[in-house]
Amino acid sequence: RRQTYTNNQSGPLSGGRSAARVTLLCPPGKPAQPLDLKRVERRTVGAMQGVWWEQLVLPQYCRNATLLCLGNSAPVASLIGPGRVAVMVHDLSYLYYPEAYRLRYRIGHWLMLPLLLQRADWIFTVSQTERERIAQVSRRGAASIAVVPNGGWPEEGAAASSPLSGLPGRYALYVGSLSHRKNFGRLLQTAIRLVREDGMDFVFAGSSGTVLKRPDFHLPRDVADRIHFIGQINDQDMLGRFYAGADVLVFPSLYEASPLPPLEAAHFGCPVVASNIPSIWERCGESVAYCNPLSVESILGAVRRVIATPAERARQQVLVSQRAARGSWADQAKAICTAILPEAAWQDAPTPALSPALSPARA
Repeated sequence: RRQTYTNNQSGPLSGGRSAARVTLLCPPGKPAQPLDLKRVERRTVGAMQGVWWEQLVLPQYCRNATLLCLGNSAPVASLIGPGRVAVMVHDLSYLYYPEAYRLRYRIGHWLMLPLLLQRADWIFTVSQTERERIAQVSRRGAASIAVVPNGGWPEEGAAASSPLSGLPGRYALYVGSLSHRKNFGRLLQTAIRLVREDGMDFVFAGSSGTVLKRPDFHLPRDVADRIHFIGQINDQDMLGRFYAGADVLVFPSLYEASPLPPLEAAHFGCPVVASNIPSIWERCGESVAYCNPLSVESILGAVRRVIATPAERARQQVLVSQRAARGSWADQAKAICTAILPEAAWQDAPTPALSPALSPARA
C-alpha cells in the first residue's frame, strides 16, 4: 500500500520554536499493519488505489508541501510542480533482472526513473552499494544521493519466546518474495535436496505479489508434504515465531539493496546463509555464512556447515546480534527528517518516527 508523508506548514512549539506539521496521506482501505501515530496526522483521501491514487489523487493534496515518497516512485505532477519532493529509491532490480517483473511494472518504472533522478529535490537509498548503482544511471553523482540504511527487527518488537505449534521439528526457512531475482529456482532445488538427503523440512514465507512473474512451483511427489509455502506473513509476532523455530535462514538472493530477513533472523538467534554479493557484505559483514548463489552445491554446503556445527551456529548468533544493533528504523527516520525538514522543525523537537509499517516491503 502506498503511504506518503507531506510536510505542510509550521506550527508553534514551546519556547517560540516551530515544528513542521506532518500528514500521512493514504488511499482508502485498512492499512496492512496498524499505525501507532502520535505526532503525525493520518488522512485518507480519494477513492482510487495503487499507482492511480499516487499519480492522480495524491498531487491534489500536496501542491505546495514537501512530499516524502517512500516507495520507489512519486507523482509526475508533483515532480514538475511547485512543491518539493523527496524519494526513497530502494533498488533498481527491474533494470538488472527484468525477467523477474511483469511488463507493465517494468515500463512504468523505466519511464519514471529519469524524471525522478532529474526532478526530485532529495534522493535517498538504503546502501552504499545501491547508491553506486543509481549514480551509474544518473547525472546527479553519488554525492547527491543520501544513504539511510534500513533497520532490522522493529525496536519495539519483542522476541518471540517460542516457535509456533504445529511446525516441523527441524526446518530451514526462507523469507522474501518468490521471484527470479531472489534465486527461487536454485532455492527450490536446495529445499528438495535438504528434504531428500538431510530429512529436513523447508518453509517458504512470501509470495510473488502482483508485479512479479510467477516462478515454477512444481514439487516432486516425494517431497511435496515437507516443503511448505505459507504465503506472505504480515503479522509481526507470527513471523518472529517462524524465525525463532528455524534451524537456519537460507537467503541466496541474486540482487539486494539492503535486505531485511538476515537481520530479522538475527533478532531471534537464527543463523543465516546468504549470497556472497556486495550488498549483503555491506549489510551483514562477517556475521553470516556466505555461499555462491549460482551454485546449489555451494548453498547446500553452507547450510549443512551451519546446522551441523554448534560452534559455528553460536558464533553467527553473536556476530549477527552485534550487527543488528548498528542501526535502527528510528535512525533512518531521523536521517530523512533531518535532511528534508527545516532546522527549526527538528532541532529541539521530539525526533519524528516512521512507523514500522512504513518500512520497505520484502519484495
